[in-house]
Amino acid sequence: MTSAIVKTSAKGFELTLTIPWNDVQKIYAEVVDEAVENSEITGFRKGKAPRELVLKQLEKGKIYGEVVNRILPQAYSDAVVQNSLSPIIAPKVTILAAEENKDWQFKAVACERPDVDLANYKDEIKGITAKKSIVLLGDKDKPAAKKDELVGEVLQKLLAVCQMEVPPPLLESEVSRQLANLVDDVRGAGLTLEQYLASKNITSEQLQANFRSSAESSLKLEFILEAAAEDLKIEVPDSDVEAILDKESDQEKKKALRNQFEAIRSLLRREKTLTKLTNL
Repeated sequence: MTSAIVKTSAKGFELTLTIPWNDVQKIYAEVVDEAVENSEITGFRKGKAPRELVLKQLEKGKIYGEVVNRILPQAYSDAVVQNSLSPIIAPKVTILAAEENKDWQFKAVACERPDVDLANYKDEIKGITAKKSIVLLGDKDKPAAKKDELVGEVLQKLLAVCQMEVPPPLLESEVSRQLANLVDDVRGAGLTLEQYLASKNITSEQLQANFRSSAESSLKLEFILEAAAEDLKIEVPDSDVEAILDKESDQEKKKALRNQFEAIRSLLRREKTLTKLTNL
């Protein structure tokens, strides 16, 4: 397998993967062998039908589809190593060429973690907190609305001051995820997407533009807060996560939460970071 890389943005990239036909043939033979072993044809025991008979009934399109499923992940993984990449999302793959007796080619589009320039974020946030006659998030004597107001101002200031470019592949991935979730929710409510759009009096293009705008802001905040947490040296020990898990008495739910251990740690780190920021 050989690969060629093109940088599509600061952290976005496009890999062209070329897989020799000989390698494709090897995988194809493996898939066919497995199909023969698992074949169930009337008049023969499972896996005992003549190979020629099985081959006649196999759909070549499905076989090659399975070949792609097996050969592509390893080829992409090898290309990532070859080009010293650290992708943060699954690639969007396009088949460029997949003909018999010719090398196969795929295009994989993804991105790495974007860089964040925090600039003078601490001074800018101090300018907010110094003007506010409210205390930190942890003070129970202050109205929650006031705390939320401060957090909102801090987040807006971070977006205004800190600089980063959201890689297009990451943005497209997030917009697609949000749209897929919306479609699922709409169908769950017994509506079509067209009916939902009509009820909101918006077009499909407007919906996607709205998702794109919100996705860009949320992604920027995610990476900016991560960068701020690093700068502020915010850490979340295992004991903090365990304390959250211990609050759940239902063992099945607790087990499910444990599978989200690192996600919970990330949320706690974000909370600690926001608390620290509002205390600057």
